[in-house]
Amino acid sequence: MKKVLIVLTLFITLSAQAQSRLVCRSATIRFFSKAPMENIEAVNSNGISVIDKTTGQLEFSVLMKGFSFEKALMQEHFNENYVESDQFPKAIFKGKLDNFQSINIAKDGLYTTTVTGTMQLHGITKPITTKVSLTVKNQLITGESNFEIVLEDYGIKIPSLVKDKISKTVLITIKAPYQNQ
Repeated sequence: MKKVLIVLTLFITLSAQAQSRLVCRSATIRFFSKAPMENIEAVNSNGISVIDKTTGQLEFSVLMKGFSFEKALMQEHFNENYVESDQFPKAIFKGKLDNFQSINIAKDGLYTTTVTGTMQLHGITKPITTKVSLTVKNQLITGESNFEIVLEDYGIKIPSLVKDKISKTVLITIKAPYQNQ
């Protein structure tokens, strides 16, 4: 009887913990850079993210080699020369959704908040604060955000040969459909 009670308590505890998280395994991350020489755009649909529903803590991770470009040569240059994907395989964000407790995830609607945290890219970690839109529909949440980064802030160097032809900033767009875990 004692063993049954312990197993039941463990099961209830694990179930409660699992229900307190929202998980996304298919976030779409798109980046775009408008430049005189050529616009640069890539998409990765394999971002992973978790939101703790009790605290609003958020973590996000994406493999750099997962970005697809229109031109194979751009993808090769991106991975080998710019973000050095073999040495720095992931971009990671850790932060907190501000005022997350005020968002009623049981009620359909559009909620806007900010997320504050740090992003690690190319081995460098920098603070970021940006707006986030959360759409709740049928108790499922989709998070969306747009923000710009300066490549130099993350130690990503643009070769002098093309320095005036490539933008120094990149617009990042994220769309993440979450489910209860």
